[in-house]
Amino acid sequence: MRLGHWMIAGLLSLVVSAGTAFGQERGKAEYALAATDAAWMKVYHAKDLAKSVAFCDELASMLVPNAPIATGKDAIAKAIESDFKNDDIAWHVKKVGVAKSGDLGYTSGTTEMTFKDASGNTKSDKGKYLTVWKKQADGTWKVLVDMFNSDLPATTGLPPA
Repeated sequence: MRLGHWMIAGLLSLVVSAGTAFGQERGKAEYALAATDAAWMKVYHAKDLAKSVAFCDELASMLVPNAPIATGKDAIAKAIESDFKNDDIAWHVKKVGVAKSGDLGYTSGTTEMTFKDASGNTKSDKGKYLTVWKKQADGTWKVLVDMFNSDLPATTGLPPA
């Protein structure tokens, strides 16, 4: 009987240790993902097209407001290049998560943007974003899907949400 208690205690200890190790690994992955998101924002804000596109997976898509989905690095480069010409954007991570499998994750948060309107006046906007990331074979994270939109109300006759 005594041996059975020790076995149960040992198994419980093993389960708790495995859970703790998983939590630590997940925390490390979330930290790495948040750091990657911040590094992407830094090169994006610097308007470095090649480095900005390099953060994207080969099969990535960008869901830019008021435009068709841009899929693949060539289409994403065009979308980012247009963004560079028309506005300045910064984003701030508020949430980070990594799947139990460790191969997918997300970052989400807020955005701030300044741009020129049709009259050439500088305008500002605040919004939100969601980026889905895929862990690569070499351990780095690449953007799989990125989308963002404004907090401002639609002004082009779109139906209310």
